[in-house]
Formats: sequence, structure tokens, C-alpha cells
Amino acid sequence: MSCAVLPAFLVALLLGSVHALATGIRRAVNPVVASTTSYGSLDNGGLNRDSCTSTAWSGNNVLWVCRDTQPLSPSGLPTLPVVVNTASYSTKPSATTPGTLHLTSPQGFGSPFYALESDECPTAGVCSDGTRWVGWPDTAPVVVFQGPGGAVNAYAFIARQHLSGLSLINTPSYTLYHVGSATSDTSMIPSTSVDVSSFWGTTQIGYGSAASVVSGSYAYLYGATPSGNLAVARAALTGFLGALNSKSLYEYYVNGAWTTTTPSHTASGIALANTRSAQGTVYYSNKWASFVWIGGDGFPNANFYVSTAPAPEGPWTSPTLFYSGAVGTGSLPAYSAVAHPGLTDGTGNYIFLTWTRTTSSSGGDIYDQPLVRVNWA
Repeated sequence: MSCAVLPAFLVALLLGSVHALATGIRRAVNPVVASTTSYGSLDNGGLNRDSCTSTAWSGNNVLWVCRDTQPLSPSGLPTLPVVVNTASYSTKPSATTPGTLHLTSPQGFGSPFYALESDECPTAGVCSDGTRWVGWPDTAPVVVFQGPGGAVNAYAFIARQHLSGLSLINTPSYTLYHVGSATSDTSMIPSTSVDVSSFWGTTQIGYGSAASVVSGSYAYLYGATPSGNLAVARAALTGFLGALNSKSLYEYYVNGAWTTTTPSHTASGIALANTRSAQGTVYYSNKWASFVWIGGDGFPNANFYVSTAPAPEGPWTSPTLFYSGAVGTGSLPAYSAVAHPGLTDGTGNYIFLTWTRTTSSSGGDIYDQPLVRVNWA
């Protein structure tokens, strides 16, 4: 009885796959959706909140940070005041059973999570000329250290944005905030403080303000380029508890190589091919041994795209559309399409998505964040 001979190309493919698995080689893949499940909308505990992002914090806790937040009246209408950003905790949702995810706000309502700076018309950001400063995060803090007892050390890069209406009237710099917890006690929200004001200047990329991922001994920090792509820097986690506040720790990916020279935001060779600076999320998938970017195409849609890469700097695959969410009926139909790897079990078998949509009311727009689980094939 003879054995069938496999074609040479198939033998090479199989041997290559075995070698990749044996050596842990990271690879680019093309994700395929097996199914999607709605978990309803986030329960924000009586608050009207815009554009929420999340990150795994301590234990089974997840830290959420959202943009503009205001209380809802007993009849469900938005009321004043508006706080530029707020934070909450949640647990991780069930990986299999749909249900409403409840966000709790132990700090109460009234103070921003990332406080405005002294030249940003604190505390509300509203200036006497009718303009407004906002501290709107596009991504959650990057966790660089987790210790015993629930201790967490993290950082956030927030754009210093000055608005007239919704129009930007300044060239933003980016301030570095320190975020930390000494305990996993969810009755206390993490502490925040300005670490370095304008850490990235007005002529530099806001590395870390668009997305971040920790891999090995580095934090990889992404920022938007004028071309609408992402650029990436990495910071060695060798400072105290992974501190990110010294530029001596940083390298920048320029023209296909890492350099210690900080490029300007208009430098050639910093834009990562096939990436988008629309709000999104970068994480590492154990399922695919690959880095993953998930994000949207921006207002007014809730279209989700996915791209993968064997390394944080790429090369990234061309983004492909894999999910479209229902839009709202208010003045802002949909935006802020983000993924939430911190809500998962880390296997990479599924991911959670949210986006923001609005409906109109007599008190103004009511914000809503649907939560959807995507199972990968």
C-alpha cells in the first residue's frame, strides 16, 4: 500500500506552519468573523457619556475613561454641568452569555479624571470668550506595571485642544498624565496627575494619544500623522515601574528603522503603510500570534475594520471591513469605533466592540454605546 505524495508547495506550507508554531514566529493574518452577539448598551449609571475606552486594570477589573459626561435627569434628559472626561470601573462580561455591562463611578460626578491645566480655563474648560478647552482621550491609559495587591502604574497622553464650537483653533501639544492605583479596591478610582505638560510639542507626533500596546520590554505608542496614518514610537520599560516620562527611553520608527532622534510631525518616512489614524485600538492576539488594529472610518459611520502585523511597527495588512453597527438618529449618528481587549479572557478567540451614537432629546443629544462580541473563526 503506497502513501500519496503531497505536492511540493503544500509540503512547504505545512512545514512553514509547523516551524512558525514551534518557534513562536509572529505573523500577519486575515481575520474571519464566525458570529456576532449584541450585549445591549453600556449602563453608565445615570450619566450621559461620550466615547468610552477601556483597559484591563487589576484583578478582574476594567478601567473605563470617557469624554464629555453629564448627569441625566430622572426623566432621562441631559442636564448641566458637562465634565470633559470621567472614569469608571466594570468587571469583564461573560464570554458566552450576553448581558448588560454596568459601569460604576466611585468618585461620583463633578471632577474630571484628567484635570485641565492652569492655562486651559479650569475646571470646566469654558473660557470667558465662549471658547472651550477639552481633555478628550482617544484611548485608555497604557499600563506599564502591575504589582502585588492590585498596584498599577500607567500613563496617558492627552491632546491640549482649544475649540470654538467643535472647530479646533490651536495646534495641540500633548501632555503626559500619570495614572496609578495602590490597590484593587474598586471603591476608589485611580489617581491622576500631570507628569509632563506638553511632553510632545506642537510640531511633534502625539505618540501614545491614538493607541498603545505593551510587548516584551517596550511600550509601543501610536500617534496620528497629518497624512491620516499612524506613526509609532517605543519606550523601554526600564525606568522606575516602567515610567514613560523621560525621552531618553524613546525610539522612533522612521524609514523602516528605529532611531533615537525625535522626528517632526511632517517628517517623511514616519507614516506606517496601511494604517489609519481614525480612533482605534491596537492589541496582541495569542490566537493569531499577531498584532491587531481595530478601528473605524470615522463620523458618521460605525464601520469596523481590522488589520494585522507580525510586529508593532508592521508591516500592516490592508484594513478590511468586518462589522457595521447601527447608527443613531441624533446630530452625531456614529463615531468612536474601538475594540476592548481588556474585556476578554486573552485567548484571542473573540473581541468586544463599542461605538458612540446619539439620539435627540429636548435636553440635547443623548449618547449611547452599544457593546458587541465578535467571535473569530
